[in-house]
Amino acid sequence: MARSRRESATIGAVVRELEVARVHDVTVGMRRVTLTGERLGAGEVDGVAVPAFSTPGFDDHVKVLLPSPGHDRPVLPVQEPDRLDWTAGGVRAIHRDYTPRRWDPIAGELDLDFVHHPGGHAASWVGAVRPGDPAWIVGPTITASLPHGVDWLLVAGDETALPAIGRLLEELGPEHRAQVFVEVADADHEQDLQTRADVDLTWLHRDGAAPGSTDLLPRAVMAAEWWGGEVFAWVSGESSMLRPIRQYLKTEHAVPRDCLDLTGYWRHR
Repeated sequence: MARSRRESATIGAVVRELEVARVHDVTVGMRRVTLTGERLGAGEVDGVAVPAFSTPGFDDHVKVLLPSPGHDRPVLPVQEPDRLDWTAGGVRAIHRDYTPRRWDPIAGELDLDFVHHPGGHAASWVGAVRPGDPAWIVGPTITASLPHGVDWLLVAGDETALPAIGRLLEELGPEHRAQVFVEVADADHEQDLQTRADVDLTWLHRDGAAPGSTDLLPRAVMAAEWWGGEVFAWVSGESSMLRPIRQYLKTEHAVPRDCLDLTGYWRHR
């Protein structure tokens, strides 16, 4: 049996110096940073020929390189022909992973969405960044296609998974069916998600509870109508909520391993 119904591929790691084109709040809980720059195209980095940026998969990740406190620039890895040297300067770069929400190769624009939250290197950077500022990314280095050979999709996640979920819905065609559950703080955090597919979308509100402290997503998945045919389940968000969902899908509905794609994006502490 194949490991997954999603075909995967690797992409060579490239460090790209870009520029912030726009910054705006999609909702009260999500800020979008649009990046642009010549380095999104093919060219040379540190004397090494590199390909143009690409992000074929809806849940691809790029690493945003972040400056350490008191510095304007991050520590950058050194580009080598088949890899990046992350420790060439003796200090490893600070980075966080984000899903490319939109990539427009014609306009040369890349959108990254950041969840508003207090504290941390990424929150400090995205709170202060302005158009014209430099930005550095690496990746994606691994990508996966839409699942094949299934009848419908079961999709669930919190706001950290929302960029991937929004992109997935946009990329699905009219031949696809999906049940989608998204946990956010409240109705002000909901987004207008576009799709051509047959989608049942349910927003779940924490209504004052802290992120990662509820069982909203497991309860919603377990209470959902179970459609006929073969399902592919994609679930991402806080790590601890994955276990009951995985157990339910395996024991109650015998969903095979190659139709389960559950990934913890963060851990509640």
